[in-house]
Amino acid sequence: MAFLNDERISFNGTVLELLKREGYDEKKVVVLLNGEILKRDLWDEVFLKEEDYLEVVSFVGGG
Repeated sequence: MAFLNDERISFNGTVLELLKREGYDEKKVVVLLNGEILKRDLWDEVFLKEEDYLEVVSFVGGG
């Protein structure tokens, strides 16, 4: 089991696959993996492992 934004999840795949499954717009988010920013070009190469902590931060416009 890994964690996504403090929620325990069961997922076997890449970071990009998880983002798509959860409905995130990849162009409007930053991903932190275990507290470190994960470069966008690695999202389709990095597979989530047991106890990984993934945090997805969305950009919201407004004024």
